[in-house]
Amino acid sequence: MKIAVAGKGGSGKTTLAGTLARALGRRGQAVLAIDADTNPNLAITLGIPREAAAQIHPVPQEEIMEERVDASGKKLRALAIPPKDVITRYGVPAADNTTLLLMGRVDHGGVG
Repeated sequence: MKIAVAGKGGSGKTTLAGTLARALGRRGQAVLAIDADTNPNLAITLGIPREAAAQIHPVPQEEIMEERVDASGKKLRALAIPPKDVITRYGVPAADNTTLLLMGRVDHGGVG
């Protein structure tokens, strides 16, 4: 099952996503929660303390992606390693059978 949560800023997307992830996890589902927000807060909703959440490093795109050329000569970007390896290497265990992948973060002005 794949669930995406989208909407305007301040509408409760992170709270909803974290609550849903933990509820599914409590039912025995292994849940992979992906935070692709440039101002990530899903870790906190998943029960990771704020100080620990601030130390989580985003998945390094340059290490997991590669450029390929398809049969027609079109360039595309694809995973360089299997998805399971991405989760094993960069996933952060969280409460209630959830694992967090942090995809990005704005570290300073002019980014994002």
